[in-house]
Amino acid sequence: MKGTFSGFLQQLQRQFAGAGGDPTPEMDEHLAVALLLAELARADNRVGACEEAVIARLLAERFGLQETEAQALMARAAVHDEKAISLYEYVQALNARLEYPERCEVIEMLWAVAWADGVLDPLEEHRLRKIAGLLYVSDGDFVRAKLKVMARLPSTAAQ
Repeated sequence: MKGTFSGFLQQLQRQFAGAGGDPTPEMDEHLAVALLLAELARADNRVGACEEAVIARLLAERFGLQETEAQALMARAAVHDEKAISLYEYVQALNARLEYPERCEVIEMLWAVAWADGVLDPLEEHRLRKIAGLLYVSDGDFVRAKLKVMARLPSTAAQ
């Protein structure tokens, strides 16, 4: 029985790895952040043009990308996200590469996506809280990031 389960796991690893290669390829910071932003945008089961635009702008600003490069990163993230089973690979990559203040900046980026449409959906906030926990961001810094983003919103969006 053990051999059968092991074979099944190997088959799954090959399937998610693509043609050959490591089942958990090295996740770079750009891709990990893009994947988390996309994941949050989909938390409420609808991704609007305003959320996509905010994600593209955030990626361009954070990584110094041109608009077309940010769009390409988003497309690459979408392909990876279709194969994803959990958020573990993304947050593991960020925890390994980013210092604490940078992880707080990622949470701020996520808050900007959550508020992109002017409405904070409870599903988005729940997913964001989960990601913050996985990134080991304190509750205080989680709330500070939220308030910082809300302060930049038009007064009608934050109500």
